Amino acid sequence: MDTKLWKEVKRKRVRIPDLVCQRCGLRVESRAKTNAELSMSHSPTDQERAWDFGMVDDDVIAFPVCKRQEERQWSSGRLKEPTSYWHERNWILWQPEGKVNYVRVSQFRDVPPGSAATKGVTEGSETSVAWKARFSSRDGIVKALQGQKITVARARDGHRHTQTVPKPLRILVAHNEEVVLNQIIAAGIQPESDHDLVCRGALPKRHLARLLESRERTQRFTGVKLARLREDKSLETPIASLVTDDEEDVYIRLEAVAYLVAVLGADTERVFAPYLASPDQQVQLEAVIALGEAGTDDCVRLLGAILDDALRPYFARSAAAWCLSRIGGSAACQRLVQAFGDVDRDLREEALDGIVTVDSDAVPILLTGLQEVDTAIAAGCAEALRQHGALSADAIREISAQLNGDNPTVWSVWLAGQLPRERIAGALADLERKTPELHYAITLLWSFCESWVARRWELRPGAEPPAADKVDDL
Repeated sequence: MDTKLWKEVKRKRVRIPDLVCQRCGLRVESRAKTNAELSMSHSPTDQERAWDFGMVDDDVIAFPVCKRQEERQWSSGRLKEPTSYWHERNWILWQPEGKVNYVRVSQFRDVPPGSAATKGVTEGSETSVAWKARFSSRDGIVKALQGQKITVARARDGHRHTQTVPKPLRILVAHNEEVVLNQIIAAGIQPESDHDLVCRGALPKRHLARLLESRERTQRFTGVKLARLREDKSLETPIASLVTDDEEDVYIRLEAVAYLVAVLGADTERVFAPYLASPDQQVQLEAVIALGEAGTDDCVRLLGAILDDALRPYFARSAAAWCLSRIGGSAACQRLVQAFGDVDRDLREEALDGIVTVDSDAVPILLTGLQEVDTAIAAGCAEALRQHGALSADAIREISAQLNGDNPTVWSVWLAGQLPRERIAGALADLERKTPELHYAITLLWSFCESWVARRWELRPGAEPPAADKVDDL
């Protein structure tokens, strides 16, 4: 549900399974769609861009259907000689809809696709291959099967809808069977049932060893990752040999390095140094991400050093911030808070985006940060707390205590005015009597945040926005 892309540096078109079951080893590739269909990108000329490259017969491909639940569009434009000003925002909330269909790779390999279409040049001129299928248009009950016709009665009102299934597609549902929206009800392939997808609870004997011995790159990658997640120390020798194999793919070598660090306690700086110093930016990026995967205390320390290193390229520092937010914990949060004071404004925003995803571990550090002398850090902490969502009663009491103290900071006041009035008004009841001017300032902020103008407010709108180095002074 969450990811981060570095479009200019990230390795393109590398197929690695999206999910792997830590207990039974099932691998799942996800192909999200906006409509119910069984289609996949494919290149007939480039093997590594084939729809099934790196997959084995037992792998499963999932087809979630995602719909736009809410789309907010906002735009404003002004013309002023000799420049034009235009500002647009477009936020889309996507939600899964109906059944997620799962199909084994072996099924697709046994049945030729029914159609193909070439994508545009911007998408690599790939072909999109599709397998014919029919999907339920509703939640309901199968009420009739007549020849190639399926009638489904809608669950909420009993309304009946009949579909005609073209030959040679097979009908895959039975009379009186319950079906759900977007479920495959007829196809040339056989989808997995819920029973088929029940976890076996354990890996087959020597499963990880066989994965590591495989000639298939994604199999070896999966073997190393599972060994790390399962903390299996018995595989030290074959995994260590992958690290020293210069002909091995960098994804696998870095996953092996993460295993050595996380499971066997290898020296983090020593084993990661060659990759972090690589002239290849893609290798540098993958090394930082692998540090985040290992996630040890030493990894947090090294990621913090990368985040603080102004000589590092931006993508590496950005990836370090993202990894720290994924690891979480007080040490990682402290490093992100310190990044609010960095001279690179984009990096401050990366740290802010990261820390708001961290759970309650971040809140005490952010509350302390409101008192920072460095106003950039205090501002970042205030905004992170505002975005954090439902603050606990203890956090509200701490904010109130800061406001009732001898010298409340500007950013404590600002934060109080940004929080929902009903959450904090009771905690600030004494403030109206003790410091009426402070209470008035917070009330004014509440009034603004609750007004209609706050929804489209922006800083200094116009054709000549302030220079970037002046923004912090506004």
